[in-house]
Amino acid sequence: MARQSHVSELPIHPVNPDSPVPLYHQVENDLENLIKSGVLEPDDLLPPELELSKVYGVGRQTVRMALARLVTNRLIERRAGRGTVILPEPERKSFYLDRSFTRQLAEMGMTTYSRVLQAAPGEITANAPKSLRHQIGARCFYLVRLRYGNDQPIGLQYTTIMAARCPDLARWDFSRESLYDVLSKYYMLTINKITHTVTALTANEEQATLLAIEPGDTLLQVTTTAYLENREVIEASLSYYRTDRYEFSITETL
Repeated sequence: MARQSHVSELPIHPVNPDSPVPLYHQVENDLENLIKSGVLEPDDLLPPELELSKVYGVGRQTVRMALARLVTNRLIERRAGRGTVILPEPERKSFYLDRSFTRQLAEMGMTTYSRVLQAAPGEITANAPKSLRHQIGARCFYLVRLRYGNDQPIGLQYTTIMAARCPDLARWDFSRESLYDVLSKYYMLTINKITHTVTALTANEEQATLLAIEPGDTLLQVTTTAYLENREVIEASLSYYRTDRYEFSITETL
């Protein structure tokens, strides 16, 4: 049975009007901490907006903005006739870096697609991924995609593909097509080895906007290099993945 929480029972921290952090974001952060720490449990009902506005020392519109962001992040849900309910923490999905992103999501029953931000021919320059810099001047294809699972942005991926063995990549719709499937089915290229380097960093403004998170949230940066059977590098990418709802694994067969 849902438990109605009261502001008198909660360790709420009123906002600091002198802080550079916006008031609604201070309220959001405090409520999020109460949820993630277990003080507010799944199916608990939040106190009414008016009570929250009084205890936080802000107007109701500020509280509504904070709650709207928590709804977007799927921490709470507004239910007609009941109030605002705390949602259970979503189960994080596991993605394996040594497998096709598109195929994995399909196998998990998720709808997957990409928003193509850039798809254009070019040539390797000194700013190319390190594994490609020995080929300065060679033709390549640049592909930048925002990867989605069930309409939620999961990753931001910058890819450079060597074009000598796979010309005319621009004719493919990479919002729906898997790059590795295209290379295999239409260009008869077999990727024999994929290496990954994984590091953690915080999201900048652009990454946060595209991935629907906050600047400063943690991301996984994954540097990937794909090799053909003859050890030739065919593709290199730099990807940024959300870590709040997804975890990533690497499997290796020895």
